[in-house]
Amino acid sequence: MAGAIRSSIIEMEDSFEAVNDYAYKKGWTDGLPIVPPTEERVAAMIEATGLDPQEEIVRIPPALGKATVEKIVVNAVMAGCLPEYVPVIIAGLRAMGEAEFNLHGIQTTTNPVTPASIINGPVRKSLDINCGPNCLGQGWRANATIGRAIRLLLLNVGGGVPGPVDKATHGQPGKYTLCFGEDEEGSVWEPLHVERGFRPDQSAVTVVGVAETSHISTARTRDAREILMLLADNLGRIGTNDMNQGGGNPTIVLASGHAGLFQAAGYSKTDVKRVLYENSSVPVDRFPEIRVQLGIIRVENGRVYPAKRAEDIILVVAGASEPYHATCMHTFGSTRAQTVAI
Repeated sequence: MAGAIRSSIIEMEDSFEAVNDYAYKKGWTDGLPIVPPTEERVAAMIEATGLDPQEEIVRIPPALGKATVEKIVVNAVMAGCLPEYVPVIIAGLRAMGEAEFNLHGIQTTTNPVTPASIINGPVRKSLDINCGPNCLGQGWRANATIGRAIRLLLLNVGGGVPGPVDKATHGQPGKYTLCFGEDEEGSVWEPLHVERGFRPDQSAVTVVGVAETSHISTARTRDAREILMLLADNLGRIGTNDMNQGGGNPTIVLASGHAGLFQAAGYSKTDVKRVLYENSSVPVDRFPEIRVQLGIIRVENGRVYPAKRAEDIILVVAGASEPYHATCMHTFGSTRAQTVAI
């Protein structure tokens, strides 16, 4: 298999430090140390996938570089992935390659947007993807390295170099890695991928163009309506791209305890989206007049909403079970979430 590798082979000192120093100076890393992508490591991972190393999965903008299986594996090795993670990365790249995801815009905007990968289905268990406590944080190899491999591919194949191409004003920590699973077992609702047209026994990845993660404290109430108002207040922040463009998929990550409280109070998942949509709108006169005149803000009956429709709000159940905290992920506004089977 090693002979089938077409990537350039660089001869250099056989040391971890030398490889990392060279890769960093070349701009091939995210700033953190990488696993040296030796010919042997790359060949072994390609062989483990059973895929044709030269199969082209997608072109990654803005450079429109060819993300072949080989190139994906090289970056997966660098990120510290296990071979079994590669199909998840491939599915995520396919989803990001859909025109509505607007990966070119995500790669080049001044906005701090980054792809978030939400994993559903049996693969969550087989790969030990964290769907529970601290699922957006540190401590899980699958979550950390799958998201990191995607970022390295956006850099090394897509050309998303910070500064010259990636124009993010400040960026965000999620641009290192942002990948987690849904707590399907703890949720009273149908999983995200089922809601989006897939079978429960299928594994799938949903990619969302996320501009931030915003914490919402719900610890001091068990009243479903009060919790919904807290969520809606965060969803309707007028400085977000969702409110200023209204075309994205604002995403709220809830604990399973939240979903249980909503169900007990008679709210279905659809009901929750509707209530959030209606109560997150704000009067148009709170926005600068010039933005209204230019037609940047979508106005409906004198009010501004964070999405085109209530159905565009994404609800995901993940994290610890207690209904103490929720996370709102405001989106880029000009990107649409995509779901692809793994």
